[in-house]
Amino acid sequence: MHSMNVRWGRSAAGFAVFLWLALVFIPSSASAWCWWNCNYAKTKYPIVLSHGFLGAEEYLGILDYWYGIPEYLEARNATVYVTEVSPANSSAFRGEQIIEQLDAIRAIRGESSLKFNLIGHSQGGIDIRYVAGVRPDLVASLTTVGSPHTGVDFVSQFGSGIAGLEGLLDFVGEGVELI
Repeated sequence: MHSMNVRWGRSAAGFAVFLWLALVFIPSSASAWCWWNCNYAKTKYPIVLSHGFLGAEEYLGILDYWYGIPEYLEARNATVYVTEVSPANSSAFRGEQIIEQLDAIRAIRGESSLKFNLIGHSQGGIDIRYVAGVRPDLVASLTTVGSPHTGVDFVSQFGSGIAGLEGLLDFVGEGVELI
């Protein structure tokens, strides 16, 4: 009986050491290796990402707006498109730009009834809501992240008139300094 407890104790300790080594030496990033279910991000319809106010795919060639999300999803067999719209314009104007791009993707792929999973960040969420309202035939799903659905009180944040413009420029300047 005693030798069985010793054996169980050794095998449990051995398993604990193995588990600890696995956790230490196997990268914690899920993107390091794909051992099973490598298609979990694949969707029936392509994913379209739409940036927010003053957004761009990259800032100064060094800061990625989407922080590697498109590449991460594509590595898991999702089809991802990133829109290119005016960084500062109305959501109706930007929404029309998105519609043009979605129609172009349909034409290039030869799929006239293709729908899209639209994901918008900040003002991009408002832009894709415009798309859904004007062209619901383009939308399979709509997801907004940090979007100001009730509006933005610009005056309380930056002030009005020249003072508001100066406040906005100071805010943007501080952001550039952080980069």
